[in-house]
Amino acid sequence: MDKVMITYLVIGVVVGFIICLIFMNDISPKARKYAKLKRDLDQAHADLDSQKQMLVKHFSHSAEILDNMAKDFRRLYQHMAENSSKLVSENDKSVIQLDSDSDKKVTQNLSHEKQPKDYSENSSGLFKSEDYKL
Repeated sequence: MDKVMITYLVIGVVVGFIICLIFMNDISPKARKYAKLKRDLDQAHADLDSQKQMLVKHFSHSAEILDNMAKDFRRLYQHMAENSSKLVSENDKSVIQLDSDSDKKVTQNLSHEKQPKDYSENSSGLFKSEDYKL
């Protein structure tokens, strides 16, 4: 064999080997399974990223709402504090007193009530022998 024939043979074997590898990767069951798993993994990563973005958006919106509520509460408190002196005179302030002891009295009255019993005062006679039963 001459040199030209050997070079064509080597080139043909290399090209055939490359074509075989490409063909086997596309046709083999392992390659298809790998490609499917790769698509599923990419989809799962995309879903996870979208859920993370939704969570970040949710918590930032919740923080914004809570901040607005705090500002509104501060405004309401300032409004009540400013207008309470205008609406109530000094003579009426002594009449309006919050009695903190009244809450304690109510809880004491509730706690001293008799609690219901979960058993009977009399015995049932279940463990008495026939001689003692009437």
